[in-house]
Amino acid sequence: MVLLVTASLMFTSDANRLVLRPAGSFESVIGELSTSEVEKMIERIEAIRDKPLLAMKMADDEFKAEEIKKESMMRNKQKPLRRIAMEASRLCASRPEVMETVILEKTIIKLGSLLALGFGEAGADIIGKNMSGSDSAGVNAMVPGRKCECIVGILRVRDFSTATEVLQAKVMMFSNQIAEIVHGVCNEFHGAPNKNTGDSFLVIWKESHDAGLDGTELMQKYAEGAIVSSACVIGAVHHSPLLGSYREHPGLQYRLGSNCRVHLSIGLHKGWAIEGAVGSEFKIDCSYLSPNVSIATSIERSTEAYGVSVMVAQSVVDLCDYPIRSQCRLIDKVIVRGSPAPMELYCVDLDYMSVEVDLTSRPKGLAWNTRQRFKVRQQIEQEKKAVLHKDLAEIFVTDEVILQMRERYTVEFFQLFNMGYQNYSQGEWQVARRMLMHIKSDVAAEDGPSTALLKFMEAPYGFEAPKGWQGIRELVC
Repeated sequence: MVLLVTASLMFTSDANRLVLRPAGSFESVIGELSTSEVEKMIERIEAIRDKPLLAMKMADDEFKAEEIKKESMMRNKQKPLRRIAMEASRLCASRPEVMETVILEKTIIKLGSLLALGFGEAGADIIGKNMSGSDSAGVNAMVPGRKCECIVGILRVRDFSTATEVLQAKVMMFSNQIAEIVHGVCNEFHGAPNKNTGDSFLVIWKESHDAGLDGTELMQKYAEGAIVSSACVIGAVHHSPLLGSYREHPGLQYRLGSNCRVHLSIGLHKGWAIEGAVGSEFKIDCSYLSPNVSIATSIERSTEAYGVSVMVAQSVVDLCDYPIRSQCRLIDKVIVRGSPAPMELYCVDLDYMSVEVDLTSRPKGLAWNTRQRFKVRQQIEQEKKAVLHKDLAEIFVTDEVILQMRERYTVEFFQLFNMGYQNYSQGEWQVARRMLMHIKSDVAAEDGPSTALLKFMEAPYGFEAPKGWQGIRELVC
């Protein structure tokens, strides 16, 4: 019976297609379908032109639709009657699928996604302005820059030159493994990854009109997100089983010691920057130019002198509410080249040497394919939406890795250091010396900021504050 019905449907389809349907009618159907598909493509192009970064979401939506269709077909194929019905339905379809338009549409989405991925948020204006000009096919990449208020984050991989010499061809994979963590975590907290130079990353948190918050509230959330994401990046890097494998690399152990590990240092600063294209007609990079970017770089470089992982400028800390500010320790007040006024420096105390590699989550034969990337992006997108409406300070008391890194920093430690720092800034250097030495000998085995202040007071001043001391000094990078 089933075979008889199927054969009948196939015969009817062939007769309708080859004999009964007039040629003009067939052409009109093709024309209607082509017009519909073309209109759909134009809508997609106009959406990408207005919001270039929307192309990546379109690609995800297209992939999701494809996966749903594949899953539905797989389920139907497992049932014989449905499989026969599907085949009969396909044969009886009144409108043939015009594959050329489908291919063209997917190509447009892919090209838009690649543009958005390559140019990033900084290049959205360049893409949008060039696509909006429909009167010419010419490309003007040198679009004037735009001033914006933003938080600048500089993240640098420590000992990268040594890693390059040791790993050689594998250093690209090494850098991309770090970038995956840095970009993923910062994006979750609304940071926009910008420039990658292998050993360092530039991440920007800039004003946006799409977040649904006013300017002051939004920048507060971005400042708190920048600090929290910095702590999360440090934790994720040292907790990662992929990056943890480099601790056992013979070449790195020989050059950096038996306790070597992949590590980053981070500097944060808030100010204005010019967003735009840098380069020529031959090659451009979409980036941010400003003295504030140079200041953020200097702040990051100072992490080595102070022996910390995350250094935050006063301009960022002042934007935060008390719960986040209380997680930052005031360690000095300095003059930074390029800054019109002295600024206070804060660190986020993180003992990364206490973090063990997470061996339980080591992937076993997991194929990192398009489907896995799609799932991760969807998960990050959901978490990203919730970030602006949650208390980020809770992460410092709920994240197990961050708690582990901050375990040895007790209330007594912070009180002693604060008393030592206040005496240092007021010129009572003998008292400051006693307080800071007590921290090193009894409270904490090693504290970078205490060591840095003691070293500055000792030579060449001999723990006697110079005449006219106001608690401010030049930044040491």
